[in-house]
Amino acid sequence: MLSAIRVRGAAGWIRRRAIELADRPAVALRRTVAALRGEAGPARPLPPRRLRARTGAPGIREFVEGGQSAAVELERALTGAELPVLGDYASLLDFGCGSGRVLPHVQALAPGAQCAGCDVDEVAIAWAQRALPGLRFAVSRAEPPLPFTAGSFELLYSISVFSHLDEQLQDRWLAELQRMLSPGGVALLTVHGAHAHEQFRSGAVSTGWCPPEAFAGGPLGSDAFRFVPYTRSRWNKGELPGVGADYGLAFHGEGYLRRRWADFFEVVDITPHAIAGWQDVVVCRKRGGG
Repeated sequence: MLSAIRVRGAAGWIRRRAIELADRPAVALRRTVAALRGEAGPARPLPPRRLRARTGAPGIREFVEGGQSAAVELERALTGAELPVLGDYASLLDFGCGSGRVLPHVQALAPGAQCAGCDVDEVAIAWAQRALPGLRFAVSRAEPPLPFTAGSFELLYSISVFSHLDEQLQDRWLAELQRMLSPGGVALLTVHGAHAHEQFRSGAVSTGWCPPEAFAGGPLGSDAFRFVPYTRSRWNKGELPGVGADYGLAFHGEGYLRRRWADFFEVVDITPHAIAGWQDVVVCRKRGGG
């Protein structure tokens, strides 16, 4: 099985490198056409394909439109939980921002807010610092703490971070994000729920990072947490910069979230498969005196 994974990894690496060579002219053409049409959004600087792929959206359209859609879904999660919308917060943090797929669109919905992003990917952060002025970016580490003062943000969000952490690291980051929020502050954190777990278990979707048999077994119970570590190889190690060996696919049952995460936050609401029809949004609030 490991040799098969290595073969698939080598083939995938060759294919990715070939696609990357053709990406730069495609990005330049897209920006030129958008500028001629007067379209502000697509004309925004786009990171190279390798950095886009690390956000799960290597294609130009999926990167741009997916980032915009995610910002809208975060807004809807707030509305569904009967909380103030993005424009009502003075300071926001994108925890795990990558090269800035979502944060510029969040800023557009909260133009008066001070917006910051952090990520373990130093190359992605360096690109964002150069290409996206007006936003604050910082390199973070695979383990707490974050490079910000306690209580710095009224709202923070994280897309596709807690869907990859084992339970011990999850708890440490929940405690750190709780520290980052001002009293009464809001956290929007996405996870793989029962829907995503069933897609892997049934074989409807798959990943080269994990052997298929890793998802054998029954459906994800409401009180369950499940973690499947990634299989590392020489071909994929460069695709996950900055993370540790305790990184893979995590799945959270709703009952588990309401019980376990209550140690850190008030769990206000859970919006199922909201982000791209895939990840659930857990709406949390820091208790007033915490």
